[in-house]
Amino acid sequence: EFEDHYDPAGDEADLEELTRRRAEAMGITVEEVARVRTDAMLSCPGCFTTVCSFGSQRHVRFRDQYRAVLADNVVVDTAQVLHDRRGERESARDTVSAQGDGADAYYRVCCEVCGTEVGLQDVRDKLFHFFSVLPSEA
Repeated sequence: EFEDHYDPAGDEADLEELTRRRAEAMGITVEEVARVRTDAMLSCPGCFTTVCSFGSQRHVRFRDQYRAVLADNVVVDTAQVLHDRRGERESARDTVSAQGDGADAYYRVCCEVCGTEVGLQDVRDKLFHFFSVLPSEA
């Protein structure tokens, strides 16, 4: 006899668990998670793995850059601290170096699957800055 492997309540249970985890990671209530806006799902350009599925915000001036509190399928390289030395007119991807002079500090963020660099994580506030990614509308 055929066994049905579909659980009609499974999708709802999965959504509730995901919402609970997102709320916990962001330090907000489950009710507030529903109000978090997402500009795009972000994928690795090397292997198309999703690296940010929730809560990304597009940069106002640099339209190919995003920031987010949470990331998926990434590895944060805490072995080397990078420092932002940019001027007001430059983008983050062009001006981060290993030499520090009191500037903002970041960790390199790479795709967990293929190792492609996809952005940076702020050392202080743990916010992710994605700049080498494919947004869902691409």
